[in-house]
Amino acid sequence: MNNNVFVFVVCGDKEHIDTLHFSLKYLTKYSNYSIVVVTDKKRNESEIFHHAIIDINTPTYLNHHQASIYLKTGLYKFLPKGNNYCYLDTDVIALSPHCNQIFNEFVMPIRFAPDHCKLKKFSPYAVNCGCLHRWSIDRDIFNNAIGMMDNDKIIIDTNLKDKQKVLKFQLDIIKKSIIKKLIFGFKYLISGSNFMLNSEFYFDKTKRTWHLFTGDILLHEFNFKKIEVQTGFKYLRWKRIWLNKAGVNIWNDQCDHLAEYILEDFKVKIVDKNWQHWNGGVFLFNDLSHEFLESWHTKSLKIFNYPNWKTRDQGTLIATVWQFGLQNHPVLHKKWNFIADYNNNGLCLDSDKNAISDDNFSTMYMPNFIHVYHNWGNTNWSVWNWIITKFENEY
Repeated sequence: MNNNVFVFVVCGDKEHIDTLHFSLKYLTKYSNYSIVVVTDKKRNESEIFHHAIIDINTPTYLNHHQASIYLKTGLYKFLPKGNNYCYLDTDVIALSPHCNQIFNEFVMPIRFAPDHCKLKKFSPYAVNCGCLHRWSIDRDIFNNAIGMMDNDKIIIDTNLKDKQKVLKFQLDIIKKSIIKKLIFGFKYLISGSNFMLNSEFYFDKTKRTWHLFTGDILLHEFNFKKIEVQTGFKYLRWKRIWLNKAGVNIWNDQCDHLAEYILEDFKVKIVDKNWQHWNGGVFLFNDLSHEFLESWHTKSLKIFNYPNWKTRDQGTLIATVWQFGLQNHPVLHKKWNFIADYNNNGLCLDSDKNAISDDNFSTMYMPNFIHVYHNWGNTNWSVWNWIITKFENEY
């Protein structure tokens, strides 16, 4: 008898229950394994339509978000023993019948997938350190200066938006390499009125605009001097970064506060403050995972009362990983939790091959699960439309 079980957790807002129903539809199409939903029915704004529901009374003093974390990190207490479990966030969508094979990926005591960013970048989203607010002020000043120049053309066409992302990604690759900057800098100097980046994009030196070879404008070049005067910021041309009045890079959105708070509140020292942390959206566990989950659960409940922590479970997950010395523990391949980041310029799709990439096809994945953590239901997004079309064509 098969003892592999998928498990979702949801409670509270109708929006999250609707997301669950969507993901259940996909998972039940591709898998005949048991699927359990853990919830607190008395909190729910709408009914959950599923045959296997475990109803747990969560503490009444918790808000809905806190109650969801209480249930998720406490699954070891609420689920029957003797099974292999795969936890899925409600915004994780199955895309392939191979999704069942994820249970073969378990490595004791527990196994997660990597997140799309590293600890320092995630830090300001996990704790109330004030960094996000300070950065947003600088960026508002910068973006307002750009807007006053009336240089930016708003692109509505989905295909052109995708091409703009590809162009930005390719330009970023050049910016990060001294050799590439020298090579392309020389090519730019000897080029005519149009600088050909490659067979797809060119730069019009007269209009100071980036184009597709169809002629469509994708990007306008900034007038750096005017922006410096307008904002009081300084642009370092060789490094291609903007410094605020304090000399800090306004786009360097990372900090060490999460690591500092973990040490302060849990006495756990993180040696590598730029560690590739785990994503809590998909993980495999069983009876061998009890001790780890119990520690994660306990920490997550504690931070509800700590004003310097935001209500999330990933910061406490990081603390638990390092407490147990699992920072080098193998993580799941991205095909088991491909994180579709709408704002990633390297996110590219080849719908004909059912393949997707987060680095402009330097690597390519045919995911069994895709994690759509924002822009859910955005019909102007090619990735979302691919998810829908793929399901309909295979149904």
